[in-house]
Amino acid sequence: MSTLDLPTATLMSAGGDDRITLDEQSGLNSYGCAPEPVRAISYSSSTASSVSAPAYAHAHAVHHQLRLAVAGGEGEEAAYTRFLRNARSRIRRVYGLENDVDVAFGASGTDLEYLALALALQSGQHVTNIVVEVDEVGSGCLFSQAGQYFANRTALGIEVEKGAHLLGFEADRISVETLKTRTEDGPVRSDDAYAALLLEAAGKVISRGGRPLVHIIHRSKTGIVTPSLAAVDALLAAHRDAVDLVVDACQGRISPDTVAAYLERGASVFLTGSKFIGGPPFSAWALVPPSLSQRMKSETAAPAGLGHFFARGDMPTGWTDTDEVLPDRANFGLLLRLEAGLFELERLLAMPMDRVDAVILAFGTALRKLSPSMPFRLIEGAADDPAAGDHIGDARAAHPLDRKMLYVVELTECVPTTGLPLDIEQAREVYRGLYTDMSDAFAEPRDKLTAAEICHLGQPVKCLKNENGAWAPTLRLSLSAPQIFEMIGLDPERLVERFTADIDRIAAKVRLVVLTLA
Repeated sequence: MSTLDLPTATLMSAGGDDRITLDEQSGLNSYGCAPEPVRAISYSSSTASSVSAPAYAHAHAVHHQLRLAVAGGEGEEAAYTRFLRNARSRIRRVYGLENDVDVAFGASGTDLEYLALALALQSGQHVTNIVVEVDEVGSGCLFSQAGQYFANRTALGIEVEKGAHLLGFEADRISVETLKTRTEDGPVRSDDAYAALLLEAAGKVISRGGRPLVHIIHRSKTGIVTPSLAAVDALLAAHRDAVDLVVDACQGRISPDTVAAYLERGASVFLTGSKFIGGPPFSAWALVPPSLSQRMKSETAAPAGLGHFFARGDMPTGWTDTDEVLPDRANFGLLLRLEAGLFELERLLAMPMDRVDAVILAFGTALRKLSPSMPFRLIEGAADDPAAGDHIGDARAAHPLDRKMLYVVELTECVPTTGLPLDIEQAREVYRGLYTDMSDAFAEPRDKLTAAEICHLGQPVKCLKNENGAWAPTLRLSLSAPQIFEMIGLDPERLVERFTADIDRIAAKVRLVVLTLA
């Protein structure tokens, strides 16, 4: 049986790794997301999103087109490659990119880390991957940035040994250096301090004859942008072509202007179709500038380990160094998830940007006006990020997608049985309880209604320590493209009212979930 004969929801849960395997009882993946539309109060796009009804309908229509194409005699691999070729054109169009910017696809940002390494390794040099701490990015990056398997099963369904090095990504070819964006107590380092660390680290690698692969984080799990473009320019002024750059913009909170600014500096840019863009996890793409694309046309075979994660159709046709390395196969689950994400991105960017801006600004206003009676507080400084435009380095007004729309809150409730503040592990219990129907745990009708609400927020993150030196219990609230599109017709006052109402409902559920903690 072809995978195209599966129901659309089932197919969209295939072609990833264990993170999107559905729980048999809840029907949700490990992020608490469903492969088909659900009714929820959802501000979870910093972690993952459930698919919207319009995006699901679009993916279902694409699924039908694929079945017709194969029934009409087109091979599955050929149909898959053709649809991805169309997706490349749409991505270039939506970001306003030239045709010489290549687009490669993968199941997740974690998978794309292998591609960044492969491009650097094609230089023939030892590669030092200069990265930020794993708490600011995907947890699997701890392995993939070192060229190791991050799970026991890959997106192509191949069973592997977690922690083992991929073929061609051996330990003697790759090293990793972590430059922490935060101090030991949690605050973010100044841009000047981080830039100095980066310049020193890259210089040492180059002096040894190696190639530094520098990671730029554009909106991390907590909303950080580091290093700034000014710091990147200082690095390039010092070392020019001796350094490789890759931008982790997997949160998707980035404007076409900022994407162009990075590409102009020779950086690859990674994005995912879930997170802000709002498609279901997992789909991802890499925007690769011509200077780096040339390395996959060198007549030297790319590292063979790529073949465990990517199909040949996922890569640009001109990347001939992958011809003998990647299998000819179709990952239709990836394609449908990608289509859902692109649908959301295209329809949002077709909207008047002043209306998009109004929604984003109203969200920030609602969060900055949290009542002291709330069971959480906005973490100090979390609302003081530059609205953006700062990292572009000119006086242009901020594009809406460069504005801050991801906020971290600290849970302030205490455990009922002990009176002690929550810890970060209990914050994870609250996170899971919020997206679970807990009505059976309560007797009062109003409590049962509140406990039945499905509230989906972003997972806890380690970004603040309490007075005892332990990580504070946090959750994240963030906007997604589907939410913005849904609310775009409301006036500013009504927008703030709507966001405030949602936050009140989330707070009510938080209070009940905390009552269930031991």
